[in-house]
Amino acid sequence: MSDLERHYRVLGLEPGASLEEVNQAYRDLAFIWHPDRLPKDNPRLQEKAQEKLKELNQAREQLRSNRPSETSKSHKSQPHKPQTYKPPTSRSPEPPPSPSK
Repeated sequence: MSDLERHYRVLGLEPGASLEEVNQAYRDLAFIWHPDRLPKDNPRLQEKAQEKLKELNQAREQLRSNRPSETSKSHKSQPHKPQTYKPPTSRSPEPPPSPSK
């Protein structure tokens, strides 16, 4: 597996995912793994979260740096808009339809 493929895998993406997908996956996973969200009284978990966040940061940076044309094109053509974080939604699946009599 190449380094590039490994970086996609760290973010839970297929190789060739768009920059938008890379950024969204990073935000979702960073939200989950951020050490400030985890119990402070568990040093092992805090250490694991810090390691995971470093891995996520490295993956995102490597994938972003391998897309110079896409990055520069998107920055030139679109005005900067601040992004707000939207946590993943979790919904229960719809119940199956009632059987017909």
